[in-house]
Amino acid sequence: MSLAKCPFRGGTVHLVSDRDFPRGVRYGIVHEQPCPLLPTLWAAYEVESDTLARCWNQRYGVANRLRALGEDDLTNRLAYKE
Repeated sequence: MSLAKCPFRGGTVHLVSDRDFPRGVRYGIVHEQPCPLLPTLWAAYEVESDTLARCWNQRYGVANRLRALGEDDLTNRLAYKE
């Protein structure tokens, strides 16, 4: 699955897995080039990689579209909203 770029730096991100935990596999999204504004995101143990990717694309795909339209303030608020 293709992932939306980082909404702050436009950098490429990709899925990783961490299998060193006793609870099982944990999936995350990391930046190819470190982003000081958006760190590596790790999902909970029960969250599969496709779910994590879909959530990333829904949130940050929308943020990227807003930034392309010149809505920088709204993009920043969306990207930081918890």
